[in-house]
Amino acid sequence: MIDLANKIALVTGAASGIGKETTTLFAALGATVVLTDRNVEGAAEVADAIGNGASALALDVMDAGQWSEVCAEIDAAHGRLDVLVNNAGIMIARPFADAGVEILRKQYAINVEGVYLGMHTALPLLRRAAATGSASIVNVSSIYGKVAGSEYAAYSASKGAVRALSKAVAIELAKERVRVNCVMPGPIATNLGADWEPPKDESGRLLTPEEILAAWSALIPAGRIGMPQDIAPLIAFLASDAAGFVTGAEYIADGGYTAA
Repeated sequence: MIDLANKIALVTGAASGIGKETTTLFAALGATVVLTDRNVEGAAEVADAIGNGASALALDVMDAGQWSEVCAEIDAAHGRLDVLVNNAGIMIARPFADAGVEILRKQYAINVEGVYLGMHTALPLLRRAAATGSASIVNVSSIYGKVAGSEYAAYSASKGAVRALSKAVAIELAKERVRVNCVMPGPIATNLGADWEPPKDESGRLLTPEEILAAWSALIPAGRIGMPQDIAPLIAFLASDAAGFVTGAEYIADGGYTAA
């Protein structure tokens, strides 16, 4: 059984979707969770609902200063960090011919630099936890970091970078007992809001979330779209000591889409 008792965990993008479900599960498994999000009010609502010592802090993952502030608060409150989940991300759909470099830069800033900053800034706290046990970093990539998706060239590039970055850091930190792994979800029914810019149909109309999810479901061998509840247990396993010999790995959860 997965056990996160006495673990101190930081989850980014925790106000909704995979982040919200992950923090809820972590708390149920015994962890003390620090929820971070640009939407700190939303994160605070989740923290209040979770209880169990959960707290919420404002964090724009692109802001190095805010990362330092968050880690300083965790240091003051807990003295260490056992688990870091870099979940915050953005997804923009654009035909490559219409996508200027700003589309790439925007997604890289959040999806890649945010993950890099998080690992780099939290490393002293993670090393402190690993000195007497172990520590775990789980980075959320995407199946589009492994396979291609039409109109998602820039997004695929950013998520592929997260995959490669996770492996490189895992190799460096393995002997220090700081594990780094990567989760690669397929299409997940999350809040398609501020961090989602959907594709258009042939007339130029933006597709609705319902239309997008229905189209994806038709392509997935499992016959349905994924849910945050399908991803959170995988993250929890990688965060736990049950995955003590797992590092530098990538785990796909996509209902069989990339296997077809």
